[in-house]
Amino acid sequence: MSVHPIDFQINQDVFSTPESKRIFDERAVIQRWLDFEAALAVVQGEEGLIPREAAKEIREKAKVDGLDLEMIRAGYEKSRNSLIPVLKALRAACSKDAGQYVHYGPTTQDVLDTAQIVGIRKALSIIYRDLREIEGRCLELAASHRSTPMVGRSHGQQALPITFGLKVAVWLKENRFNINRIKYLWSSMRYGQFGGAVGTLASLGGRGEVIAEKTLNMLGLDYDPLAWHTRRDAITELASMLSISTATLAKIANEIYQLQKTEIGELAEPPPKGQPASSTMPHKQNPVICQRVVAIFRHVSSLAPVVLQGMCQEHERDPRCLWSEWLAIPQICIYSATAANYMKAVLSGLKVSREHMIRNLRSQGDLIAAEWLLFKLANKIGKMNALDKLHALISTARATNKRLKDIILADEETGMFFEEKDLEILDQPERYTGNAQRIVDKVILDVEDARKLDPGSLS
Repeated sequence: MSVHPIDFQINQDVFSTPESKRIFDERAVIQRWLDFEAALAVVQGEEGLIPREAAKEIREKAKVDGLDLEMIRAGYEKSRNSLIPVLKALRAACSKDAGQYVHYGPTTQDVLDTAQIVGIRKALSIIYRDLREIEGRCLELAASHRSTPMVGRSHGQQALPITFGLKVAVWLKENRFNINRIKYLWSSMRYGQFGGAVGTLASLGGRGEVIAEKTLNMLGLDYDPLAWHTRRDAITELASMLSISTATLAKIANEIYQLQKTEIGELAEPPPKGQPASSTMPHKQNPVICQRVVAIFRHVSSLAPVVLQGMCQEHERDPRCLWSEWLAIPQICIYSATAANYMKAVLSGLKVSREHMIRNLRSQGDLIAAEWLLFKLANKIGKMNALDKLHALISTARATNKRLKDIILADEETGMFFEEKDLEILDQPERYTGNAQRIVDKVILDVEDARKLDPGSLS
């Protein structure tokens, strides 16, 4: 019976993807534990620590599908250890006395931590791929809308004209930093765990470090002689950076959500094919995917502090902190991958309404370009005097429902400085976008240069 939406079998993959779930599926996790045991046995056989025949048998039998899963399930009903039932089943599967050499020297946490790192790296490769696809779509949007005028907003209010390309450039640059963070994480999250009970490898004698390094190398990981059993800063960094990455995706999703509101109508996520948008209101098109991304981010950002708290550990190993981390990390990775997958789809089919953008830009008439007028008038009477004067004139324009241009020209103090042709930009606010287009072009160039240095994939 499934009780968490990640594991639902009927209403599947609302807050997950099949690809990310496969990484943290129970069988996949157990197989990674078995991979550790197999690699360890092979290395110990080569080093003469255990018989080669036993090592070969352990490697061949370390397959989750070949173990007695009912034995493992029954073992967990009695055992409080995360690994012992699996080890018991592996020993039982091995012929002769080969099972006696299973798990020869490491501690449970070595196996679980190493398996977690392998899973994390698989998740990072997926997130990296999707963030780069998001970047590619944002590059297209920024370039095609570098000069598309729209109103910029601050404090939730209409402020000044911008271009939609400039808005996307912000998404683009922030997403690029997140791609760089994922690349950094891929590089830093490469160390497996092998320290034995308290980090000394005493059980393996003088060959402990050689065995540990070769075992982890067989799994595609590096070895740090200093066990990180209680040194969880790298895992905390992972949780924090994935929270940042997902926050960027949620920000983009929230912006689309806001600009899809009926009264604004500037953007819209692509609608589902052939499916109703509302259960009772057929005229609605709900931004469901963008809403899900925001909800996902709230969970990622809530789970990251759980991992942070796990840094404060006692002595040489402290399962209280580790278990909370092991609960949080799969969710953080699955949620982060899901948010990226969702936003890849949204941005690939994003609907942009140029008509609504220009309509909203002109909804306040000639008031939206009042900043331009402020600095023109400031050259004549000083900025603060100009600001006070325009406050009064704009209030008059709103109260009388007249054009600001007409009030400026009719006013005794300001009318002497302007002719009607001088104020044409007030009726064409799309001309007042400053350096927006050049900024967009610069961001596009910077990101394209950075993409050339990226690996095609993380593997």
